[in-house]
Amino acid sequence: MKRFALLFIMLLGMVMLHAEEQHITFGELPKNAKIFVLTYFKDIPFEDVYIERRASLTQYEVKLQGGIELQFDRMGLCTEIHCRRSAIPEEVLPKKIVMLVQKHYPHNYICKFENNGRMYEIELDNGILLTFSRTLRLVDIEDEE
Repeated sequence: MKRFALLFIMLLGMVMLHAEEQHITFGELPKNAKIFVLTYFKDIPFEDVYIERRASLTQYEVKLQGGIELQFDRMGLCTEIHCRRSAIPEEVLPKKIVMLVQKHYPHNYICKFENNGRMYEIELDNGILLTFSRTLRLVDIEDEE
């Protein structure tokens, strides 16, 4: 009986952690997310917009043509940008990060940006990952080769 109860609790926990993904319209995004997309990616057509809900996490994902994916938190703040075939617009990135990349990697561009609230992580088109602290101090360089 104890085994059954434990198995039932574990199964219930797994179901609750399973993300529920639901397609939504652009108009259903939080205001900050809409402003961000229309400011920095206004000329790029949409492919898909959806909301993902987990037990305590809500996030929005916007997919644009050209392999561009944007992720926003429940408040509409951008947490991730991934441009599969192009550079991320420099205006959306912290200036200190852009300047460091231009200085040390002049022939490369930033194709992925993540902000988890504690640190920033960027990926260059050559596969190099740079991790920055919240205060924009470079803390790690990882070469995927």
